[in-house]
Amino acid sequence: MADLDAMSSASPEHPGTAPPVSGEASRGDRVAAAAGPERPPPPEDPELRRLRELIFAREIAQIDQARDFFENPRVATRKVSEVLAEAIHLRSSNKDPHLSMALEPVVDAIVKTSFGARRNEFVNALSPLMGPTIRKSIAESFRSMMGSFSKSMEMAFSWKGLRWRFAALRSGKPFSEIVMLNTLVYRVEQLFFIHSDTGLVLSYVADESVKSQDADMVSAMLTAIQDFVRDCFATGKDESLHSLHMGEFTIHIESGARAYLACVMRGTPPPDFHAQLRATLELMHVEYDDALENFQGDTAPFAGAVRYLESCLLSHYADGGKKISLLAKVLLAAIPLGLAAGLGYLHQARERAAAEQAGIAAKRDAFMASMRGALGYLRAEPGLIVASVVEAAEAPWEVVALKDALARPPGEVLRGEGVDPALFSIRIIPFMSYDPSIVVRRIKEAIRPPDTVSMVFDGQGLLTFTGTAPMSWIVAVREDARAIPGVERVDMSGVRDPMLERITSMIAEVESTVIEFPLGRDTPRPADLPKLKKTIDTLVELENITRGMGFSASLTIYGHADAQGDDRRNYEISQARARTVAGMLYARGSSMPVAIYGMGSEYPRGGGPSGREAAGRDSQASRRIELRLNFALSPSARPEMFRR
Repeated sequence: MADLDAMSSASPEHPGTAPPVSGEASRGDRVAAAAGPERPPPPEDPELRRLRELIFAREIAQIDQARDFFENPRVATRKVSEVLAEAIHLRSSNKDPHLSMALEPVVDAIVKTSFGARRNEFVNALSPLMGPTIRKSIAESFRSMMGSFSKSMEMAFSWKGLRWRFAALRSGKPFSEIVMLNTLVYRVEQLFFIHSDTGLVLSYVADESVKSQDADMVSAMLTAIQDFVRDCFATGKDESLHSLHMGEFTIHIESGARAYLACVMRGTPPPDFHAQLRATLELMHVEYDDALENFQGDTAPFAGAVRYLESCLLSHYADGGKKISLLAKVLLAAIPLGLAAGLGYLHQARERAAAEQAGIAAKRDAFMASMRGALGYLRAEPGLIVASVVEAAEAPWEVVALKDALARPPGEVLRGEGVDPALFSIRIIPFMSYDPSIVVRRIKEAIRPPDTVSMVFDGQGLLTFTGTAPMSWIVAVREDARAIPGVERVDMSGVRDPMLERITSMIAEVESTVIEFPLGRDTPRPADLPKLKKTIDTLVELENITRGMGFSASLTIYGHADAQGDDRRNYEISQARARTVAGMLYARGSSMPVAIYGMGSEYPRGGGPSGREAAGRDSQASRRIELRLNFALSPSARPEMFRR
């Protein structure tokens, strides 16, 4: 029987190939016989097909699974997710730099987004660490400020201070510089640790109140000056300069075996200062002996030499030894009282500010809670995904949301929950949602099943139909439903077509009809003529029904002969018998394409090894014709044929 459910234009069940006869061709062409005595292979045995499916069932299932893995992105994503954590752990344990390079942009973007969205949480986490450090820094700055203030008060309200301020106005120099010049005994401002052979600076420190110079430039000048003195005065290589005087600055040089110290200072140092420099240089030679001997220009090994140089940054200021004036004492006594009053005022102001901040914080927390609750409505809506949110102390919040075309607009969702949509500035990005409720809406909009069909979507990709519907609708939905995003499998086994049952019965009636012929004749036996006419009427009715459904039917007629006579005559008479039936069909007004095959005596009734071996076995039953129907989608079929 023809496979009407698949509606495929499969090859005829019986062997032999001949082009179907066109409906518009002449009757002579329609019933043209297949040329030549070609012997088509026998029809495919259903038992062999069933046996092949049983033997290779596992291989067929494995092929289907492999196809599903490569063609279904969701399956591939699930498989990758099962090994993603182990893959990252393995690559990280091997210290693979490519993993860090791949993850760095992603982690950086996540940190930036998280900090922008939860800034208050970061502040609360860092406050316990930063608070003590900030308070300690403020206390140190306050003590330093008080010391400087006391010194300034002493200088400002004494005769010496007034004289110095007048001198600053007269000379145009800053008052602080005049004070330093009159009180400074000596101060080491810069120290250079220089390699003797190359003249490169190995380490360098300077007083924080002094503007630093280019250490390499100073080293180059000192080296050039020493070389100049040696060349001009023909001194030995072991001899070197000990000091240079330039205005109020003095450069003291202490030379060693492989390096020397250059000390830039103001004033006159104490007698033991040179001994301290020499001792420091000797300690540095002992610690860095190997590095100095093998020095190739890399100063990294001398990074720790700073601690030796900092121990030589000494200074000493003269103490006038005079008492502070009465006015200065009064001012100094008034300072603590003023500070106490100011601190009291600051404490009260801080308490008021804290109360105000607490009220503001409560309002802010209530506002944040209400806004986050409104976002919860959007996150719970099918077909909407809140991709990112930029929280702020005031509305509107900036929101980026992914929205399916069938989902409700965010503004409608918020209004339905009693929330003003103006509180959010929402940017919509279209996307395809796989939420089950959205998929059901998408299916109903695309398919629109009739009232006689029930539809169930299980949320896992399976779409099931039950009920009754025309075969044209069944075939169209079977193809269209698979193309709907979210639908992976379609089960139409529960849908039947009442007309299909009638068509199936008509096909079975036609294909089970056997018309027998007299010996040597191409016209049916008189007893079979009524049966042949009824079969032709059924074919015409079946052709009209299937044409209205959008399908075209074609007929294959197989003519047979008995084993009597020679093979050529048997082929000719079998073709003539098939041609007679085709002519009767066209005489009835049918335009169905017909293919005829003369089978000779190769297939006697009931089967058999060959026509000659079957001679004498029911010859009358072998003189017959057999009919086979095939169906295909009509080229002229219109899409509306497959819609209700």
